[in-house]
Amino acid sequence: MKELKDAQAQLVDAEKMASLGQLTAGIAHEINNPINFVSSNISPLKKDIDDLKEIIDRYETVTTDEGISAAQTKLIRELKEEIDLDFTLVEIDTLLAGIKDGADRTAEIVKGLKNFSRLDESLIKAADINEGIKSTLLILKSKFSNIQLVEDYGDLVPVQCLPGKLNQLFMNILDNAIYACTKKEYPSESTARITIVTSQSKTNTTIKLNDNGIGMDTQTQNKIFEPFFTTKDVGEGTGLGMSIVHGIITNHSGDINIKTKLGIGTEIMINLPRVPNNS
Repeated sequence: MKELKDAQAQLVDAEKMASLGQLTAGIAHEINNPINFVSSNISPLKKDIDDLKEIIDRYETVTTDEGISAAQTKLIRELKEEIDLDFTLVEIDTLLAGIKDGADRTAEIVKGLKNFSRLDESLIKAADINEGIKSTLLILKSKFSNIQLVEDYGDLVPVQCLPGKLNQLFMNILDNAIYACTKKEYPSESTARITIVTSQSKTNTTIKLNDNGIGMDTQTQNKIFEPFFTTKDVGEGTGLGMSIVHGIITNHSGDINIKTKLGIGTEIMINLPRVPNNS
């Protein structure tokens, strides 16, 4: 039994490292975009500011106690036209807005990373389920390029849970949904879609996740929680994701129900008590 428990712990750690690998790749991709906003705007912004400095320097050079002569005014007007002062002022505002957007986006990603990467927490604590899902989506955002995401978050009170474990759960389920969508060929009038709905009763929090991907046959559905069972291509999955999902839900005294139809899609519904029995 000790050997089995040790092996189980090693498998969980292996899946955790796989999740961290996805997290790292997602963060690298997502942070690269807003940082590009900042770096690409710096050079044209510096040029625009240098142009403005040149106009200011010209004013200081030609100004006398008697004022500016008509000839000097003409030179300054020509310089403004050469620089296109009106466009420069508008471009500065645009570049500054781009830099601010890039900085805000980077801060948002870092916040999402902080919320998501709590995989080693071992204490039950109150956590916002919606926030956990959103931070996971932030990590996976680069994978949603051709998938429509529909989000319908209920007004939830915090749930007593292991936040990092639930984030790992959301990561595994969402990654499977994305995979199911990417492996399906959609007719021209439709598109891949993943829908997330959260709600809460007096005792339970419910998370529903629907995708219109490839779905599963009966044999696959019956084996979905078996360790090492996977329908993914070699190198794309460990076969541990849904097994660990089941373990996390069990540890939270919850339950999971799966409805699926081959070629149509899959619905996963997770019910978590607001206070698990083992807390």
